[in-house]
Amino acid sequence: MNLGQMMLVLGAIVLLGVLILNANATVYQATDTMYTSEFGVTAISLATSLVEEAMGKMFDQIIAGANPAAVYDSTLFTAPGDLRAEGSERYRGGANDFNDFDDFNNLFFVYKSDVPADSTPTPGSTYEFTIHGLRGKYFARTKVEYVRLPNLDVPYTIRPTWHKKLTVTVKAAGEKDSLVFPAVMSYWN
Repeated sequence: MNLGQMMLVLGAIVLLGVLILNANATVYQATDTMYTSEFGVTAISLATSLVEEAMGKMFDQIIAGANPAAVYDSTLFTAPGDLRAEGSERYRGGANDFNDFDDFNNLFFVYKSDVPADSTPTPGSTYEFTIHGLRGKYFARTKVEYVRLPNLDVPYTIRPTWHKKLTVTVKAAGEKDSLVFPAVMSYWN
């Protein structure tokens, strides 16, 4: 084998190495895109489910208790510092189920797969659910606060208003990003 043939073989090996590296990078990017898309779809589904469930409740405890005076006076609504489930109310608790929007304040949900590795309870979680086919754990935190027009992004802690904002934050185990899903419920008199 002469020098020219050796150079051709060396060039072919370099080209093959470049092609293999590019193929590996492409496979990695495709896999990363697939997992990111799966996280996005699952996180949006979980957040939407929580928001829709909260929106199906009454605006406030006083309205759930059928007090018509609340229709004309927002100061009768639950105080900003007391936004939470009242008494024995529990999420999906049958007769003691949540009955108003702010019962969803400061909850920590864990959604996990039915594989044995996910069976260990998560410290600090309020509620844990097993979902068949879910890949990995998803963590959802909820926050309810009063807001007022014109800026619905700033919490209003002085007194009750006609608008409450629920913010659901979903994060998957091992993911660097999280999904923040806000929703505003208003009570119009």
